[in-house]
Amino acid sequence: MASSGSGGGEYLIKGKITVNVDKNKAKYIEKHKDLLEKELNVKISIDPTGAVIIEPKENTTLEQIMKAKEVIEAINYGFDINTALELKKSNYVLMVVDLRDYIDKNKINHLIRIKGRIIGEEGKARKTIEELSGAKIVISDKAVAIIGEYENAKAAREAIEMLILGRQHATVYRRLQSWRREMRRRKLEELISGQSMFREDLGIDWRDVLGGEEF
Repeated sequence: MASSGSGGGEYLIKGKITVNVDKNKAKYIEKHKDLLEKELNVKISIDPTGAVIIEPKENTTLEQIMKAKEVIEAINYGFDINTALELKKSNYVLMVVDLRDYIDKNKINHLIRIKGRIIGEEGKARKTIEELSGAKIVISDKAVAIIGEYENAKAAREAIEMLILGRQHATVYRRLQSWRREMRRRKLEELISGQSMFREDLGIDWRDVLGGEEF
């Protein structure tokens, strides 16, 4: 399947990967095929059933083709192409919460209710989780997909799972706010330990580093 390349431990992949997607999403991918091929360093084709076929170029690495698969999956969940391509970054991930794992499969209304809690009135809950976590969220028929840096996506996923399990929105928001303060505190500590030149006498306002928040 894969053969060793000369790029310092990288592997060139042979063969292809097929991703089944919604027909409307297949049309969207077809429309942006040239951009996707350029950005992902792969060849993309779509068969009549809507399946997306990802094939490597001569210099495609295993990491690149797996990232391409992830990008196509993200588009299928409902992300736009620009957000999906964020997954090219090594520290970005796609996380998926399958709502069917949390509901009584015989009660359709249960799924509708859970989605309503995650979306919130006029989309407020989803938007608040995105703002506090820094991750992007889409809600499809049976799943919630998340894109972001690993820690951000993980925080968003945990917040969504809390809502699914019945926790109050205010409780979830407080948890995210606490997490965000902790992450910013870590960032500040890393700056202090890694760059001793950043001192108070240089006129740095640490609230800028912390995004305007106090400890």
